[in-house]
Amino acid sequence: MARLVLQTAEGQQIVELRQTNTLGRHPSNTIQLLDKIVSKEHCVIEQRGSIFVLRDLGSLNGTYINRERVQGEKDLKHNDEIALGQTKARFELTPVSQFPPPPSTVQQPWSQQGWPGSAPSQQQPQGQAQAYARQAPPQSLAPFPPQQQPPAQVQSQAQAGQGYPQPPGPPPPRGQSPQPPGSVAPSSNRRPPPPRAMRTPSRGFSTAYLPAITQTTHVDTDDANRQIGAEIVATERDFRPFDEVAANMNLLRADYERLRLSYELTRDIADEKDTTALLEKILKSIFRFMRAERGVIFLNVDGEMQPAAQHRTDGGKGAISISTTILNKVVEDRKAVLTHDAAMDFAASKGKSMILNQIQSAIVAPMLHKDELFGVLWIDSKSLAQFQPKDLELVTAVANQAAMFIEINVLGKQIQHEQLNRERLSRLLSPNVAERVIKGQVDVAPGGTRTECTVFNSDIRGFTRMSEGTSPEEIVEMLNAYFEHMVDTIFQYEGTLDKFMGDGIMAIWGAPVSHPDDPERSVECALEQVEVLGQFNRARIEQGKPPLGVGFGIHTGPVVAGYIGSSKALSYTVIGDVANTSARLCAKALAGQILVSEETRAKLSERFDCEELAPMRIRGKDKPMRVFNVVGCRPSEQVPSSRKVADHPTDPSAHAAADGAE
Repeated sequence: MARLVLQTAEGQQIVELRQTNTLGRHPSNTIQLLDKIVSKEHCVIEQRGSIFVLRDLGSLNGTYINRERVQGEKDLKHNDEIALGQTKARFELTPVSQFPPPPSTVQQPWSQQGWPGSAPSQQQPQGQAQAYARQAPPQSLAPFPPQQQPPAQVQSQAQAGQGYPQPPGPPPPRGQSPQPPGSVAPSSNRRPPPPRAMRTPSRGFSTAYLPAITQTTHVDTDDANRQIGAEIVATERDFRPFDEVAANMNLLRADYERLRLSYELTRDIADEKDTTALLEKILKSIFRFMRAERGVIFLNVDGEMQPAAQHRTDGGKGAISISTTILNKVVEDRKAVLTHDAAMDFAASKGKSMILNQIQSAIVAPMLHKDELFGVLWIDSKSLAQFQPKDLELVTAVANQAAMFIEINVLGKQIQHEQLNRERLSRLLSPNVAERVIKGQVDVAPGGTRTECTVFNSDIRGFTRMSEGTSPEEIVEMLNAYFEHMVDTIFQYEGTLDKFMGDGIMAIWGAPVSHPDDPERSVECALEQVEVLGQFNRARIEQGKPPLGVGFGIHTGPVVAGYIGSSKALSYTVIGDVANTSARLCAKALAGQILVSEETRAKLSERFDCEELAPMRIRGKDKPMRVFNVVGCRPSEQVPSSRKVADHPTDPSAHAAADGAE
C-alpha cells in the first residue's frame, strides 16, 4: 500500500495511490495540481509488482526526488520527498497494519523551503480526478491563515458545502458527494445538475431604480457548452449552533470570518443610498480581502443579467471581458463557481475568451437573498490558482449579503418613487382613488384612452374687476383659501382635479376611475360647492370683504383622457369637444347657476330639480343648445339656504363681461 502526503494551504492531505497515477495541471489527470509551474501532464507514478516507479513526462521544470531531478524514471522509496514545480509531496510505502491513523486537528509542519503545497482535497473514488492547489505565499491577502484539517466528526459539514477538507477515510455512501465543493474538478463522467430556471425577484427590478448599465463590461457569447472547474451550492447559510463548532477551530474560524466580513461590509455600505456608489463600494470591499484584479457586478433586470458596476486593480482601462458560459451556468444552477485555471478548464471546447481575456482564475457567485436571484458577482485574476476554496466561501457569503443591501437600496428608491407619485396624485385625485392608482388597481398609462366623461368647470364672476382694486398678495391669499374648500368638495365626490385656470377650476368624473353615476356626482359636487361658498362668503362679509359669485358648467360626452405633454412635463387631462363645451357653459352661467347640457341632464335621476332655460348659442356649435339650470336635489336633499341670491350676488356687468369673453 502506498500513498502521497501533500502539503496544502490548510495542512497535510493524503492521497492513496492507485495502480497508475497521473499528475499535472490538466483536469484529466488522476491528481490535478493547481500549480502554475507544473506542466499539463507532468509525471506518472506506476505500481510495478511490489514497487512504485515515478516517470517524468518531459515536464518543462522537471520532477525532483530528494532534490535530484528525475531523468526518465526512478524507483520510489519510503519517505522520498517529491517536488513538482512549487508543489511538495512525500511518498510513503508501508504495510496497511502499520499505517498510523489519519490526521485530525494535529498536523506535523513541513519545512518551509519555498514549496507551497496543495489545496484541500480528499480520497477520491475510482475514476474521479482530484485537484490540488499550491499553498498560498506568505504575503497572501486571503483572510484565512493556513488551517488544520477538521476532525472526522465534522465530515458532514464539509460535504454540505462549507468548503473545508474532509479527512481521509472510506468512500462516502452512494449518492453523497465525495469531494469538498469548490476544490475538485468534476470528471467527464459526472452528470451535471439539472438546469434550474432563473428566478427574478418577486417584486422585480425596474430600470428606473437601477444605475445606468455600464458600457465597460463585455460579455463574451462565443464560448458556449464548456466545462466548469469547480462549483458549490450557493445558498444563504445561517451560523451553526455553538455546540456544533465549539470543539472545532476550523468551523469557529469560518463563522468568525463570515461575521467579521459581514460587519465590515455593513459598516462600509449600509448608509449608502445611491445604487451606483453602493455597488462600487461592494466591489472595493471584496478587493480588500481577495487578491483579485477585476470585478463586475451584474444585476437581474427583467430576467437578464446586465453589468451595473466594475472595479479593477490591474491598471487596465479597457472593457472587462467575461465569459457568458460561466455567467449562464451560475444563473441557471444558482451555484458559485471557482476555476483555478480557466484555460485548462475550458481546453476541451477551446475556451478562446478565457485565453484572449487572460482569465486564469475566477470566482463567480450568485447574489441570493430570500431565495431570490438579484444578480451575479464576478471576480477574476490573470494568475493561476489565485483563489482557494475558502475564498469561494467568503465571496459567496459576501454576494448574498450584498444582495440584501441591493434589495434594500432598490426598494428604498421604489418607496421614494411611490411617495412622490402619491404626492402628485393626491393633488389630482381623491385620496382613496390615488391609493388605488399607486397600488396598480387602476391603470393610468401614458398616452390617451377614449372614454366617456363628465367635465366640470367653475369660475368666479367679476374676478378681473376685483383684481384691479386688490393687491396681488391678497388675491393669492383669497384664491388659495377658495381653492382649498372647492378641491376638498371635488375629492369628496371622487372627482379628478384637472387644472386651475386663473380663478377657474376644471374637474373630471369618469377618468381615470369611472362610476355609473359620474354625472350625478359632478352635479352633487356643484350643489355642495354652492353651499360651502355661502359659508365662505359670510366669513368674508364679516371681515369687510366682498362676497364671491361662482358659475358652473357641466357637460357629458366622449373624450380622450391620459397623460399629455412633453417628456419633461406631463399632466393628466382630457381632450375633446366635451371639455370646450363645459367651459363655454360655465362662461354663460350667472353667479350661483349650475348649467348642464342636455346630455348631462339625460343621465340625472328625477331627484334632481332642473329648469330648462332658453336655448343658448355656444361658440363652436351650429345650433343653439338646450341648457338646464340645476336648482336642487330631491327628496333626500332640499335646496340649501346658501342657494339664495343674497349669498351669490348677481352682477349684470360681470355676466356681460363673461358673455363678451365668448
